[in-house]
Amino acid sequence: MTKNPSNSDSIFIRSIGMDARKEAVFRMAFKMFTRRHYQLLDAGDTQTPAVTIIDVDGTEGIAIAQRLHDERPEQRILLTSVSPQADSMFPVLQKPVRMETLFPALESLLNGGSAPGKPAGRSGATVMPIRPEVTISALSTTIVPSPTTANPPAPKPVTAPTAMPRPVPVLRPEEIRHFNPQAGLLGLLQMIRRDQSPGVIVDDQQRIILQLDPMADQAILLTDDEHLKSLAREEHPRLQMRAPSNTDIPAHASTRHLTLQSLLWQMGAWTADGRLSQQLQINAPVQLKQWPNLTRLTMLPDALRLAAFLARSPASPALTVKMLHVEPHALFNFLAAADSLGLLRYNTAENPDNRIQPVMPNAPTVAEIPTAKRSFLGRLLARISGL
Repeated sequence: MTKNPSNSDSIFIRSIGMDARKEAVFRMAFKMFTRRHYQLLDAGDTQTPAVTIIDVDGTEGIAIAQRLHDERPEQRILLTSVSPQADSMFPVLQKPVRMETLFPALESLLNGGSAPGKPAGRSGATVMPIRPEVTISALSTTIVPSPTTANPPAPKPVTAPTAMPRPVPVLRPEEIRHFNPQAGLLGLLQMIRRDQSPGVIVDDQQRIILQLDPMADQAILLTDDEHLKSLAREEHPRLQMRAPSNTDIPAHASTRHLTLQSLLWQMGAWTADGRLSQQLQINAPVQLKQWPNLTRLTMLPDALRLAAFLARSPASPALTVKMLHVEPHALFNFLAAADSLGLLRYNTAENPDNRIQPVMPNAPTVAEIPTAKRSFLGRLLARISGL
């Protein structure tokens, strides 16, 4: 029997029936997963795999799985298919395979003891189910199995409603809305951050909304979040910026204190409101210069996954949605928040230092970022950019 590797060892995975493009997607998923070191074996590798993943949509897929099981009954086998395989003796991942289902399936196989026993017949097959209660975050890689008892009695058949699969997000260019990050309240905040000069933002009645000190990374808020959110979404709010004075804030005024970075991050997401910045193109590469400090910033949906993905190598918004299956509005809000802190690198005439050389079809991978050029994921994304 194949020994379960420890967390520090490589866990070898063999694929059967996949083309190079599908294998590239699995390799990238294994690269992003950090709790265990999964490694997809090449055709010529001789290591014994801990799990064999078989695409059964090709010719003789099921027959290959059955033959492998007959030859090596101890081998753990995981199937992938576009259609349910209700009578399969092996666990099945339905396509499109997602990281949220792939790694719980692998964990279930690795932690489930022996592989399925050789059945006497189709109806008597022992199926090793993929426990839906085992959950995994693609980036925090925290596995939380539900408590189980040893050798539990067989459950009575229960008729339960079938859960509908979560739809895969689709990015339709004709539905994309845009916003100008240099206008409105966000534009004023960006100006103060760039100039590194203290400032006060007041409304049309000269009431103070914000007092900002970029050198000290401090922001004093004199209004609530709902008011700030409504101002952020106005392209032309009646706001002005002026130099601060010692008498700006009344002694008994209700104030809140934030770092300027926290304010900019949140304001960027509020301003985007599911829209794409006019400075970004849907099919042009974008990259994080560095990880945002998410422990001190408002947690946005899918922020951890997006940060890990875009920090490794440039990728266009269209490719990011396709690879991570994130909602476009969540991606656009994250990009706006990161850009408000100057964390994005992308092609724009206004920011020549941020330039990224786009990947051209049938051309060598070229990037102006040395680390991205050397990274495995950078070369991988170039290879599968046509997906």
